[in-house]
Amino acid sequence: MVSTEDRIMQMVKAGGEGKVYFPSDFFECGTDKAVSKALQRLVQADVLMRMERGLYCYPRESRWGMGKLPASSDAVLEAYARRDGFRTGPCPGAAQNALGLSEQVVMNPVYVTDGPSRRIHFYKGFRPIVLYHVSPKVFNYRSRIIMLTVIALNDIGRRDLWEFDLDGMRRAYADVPYEEIRDDLRNTPSWIRHIILDIYKGHGRFD
Repeated sequence: MVSTEDRIMQMVKAGGEGKVYFPSDFFECGTDKAVSKALQRLVQADVLMRMERGLYCYPRESRWGMGKLPASSDAVLEAYARRDGFRTGPCPGAAQNALGLSEQVVMNPVYVTDGPSRRIHFYKGFRPIVLYHVSPKVFNYRSRIIMLTVIALNDIGRRDLWEFDLDGMRRAYADVPYEEIRDDLRNTPSWIRHIILDIYKGHGRFD
């Protein structure tokens, strides 16, 4: 008979190092009580890592001899999004950097979401994940670059856009076929749509 511990280990090994789990992810491995005890034993055996109450990971092995490392903030966020059913995207600063509108690199784990604004504490000594609620419409764009543009420019605002050099944004769109974004433009705020269309006109790719 396969034990609850063995079933859990089959799942986490299949998922690979660095993946994050809640006890409810192992509902097929045994009763709630059996899963709880199995997780406790696996943590004590240094096979799994307990990051926070009710939050576990299959730790990563350090390439620099630092032993086992906790899962990344991205992996934690992915687990919460999967469990709670919300979507996430880069924060305005990260979106602006990706589009070449800013050289500032966002170091903290900050994201926008269609779920509630919240902070997720996931490991002692690590900065919490910060989620800011935005309109769910942001996540309905098929093209990632349109989503980034809407997040970035909505944060800057039409009146303050003159302070930013749009050359970086023009380069970001240089290799993006117009057909790839055309449908999304219908649902883009009109002032942002005009900026994007001007970029394509400047490239000689739209009349």
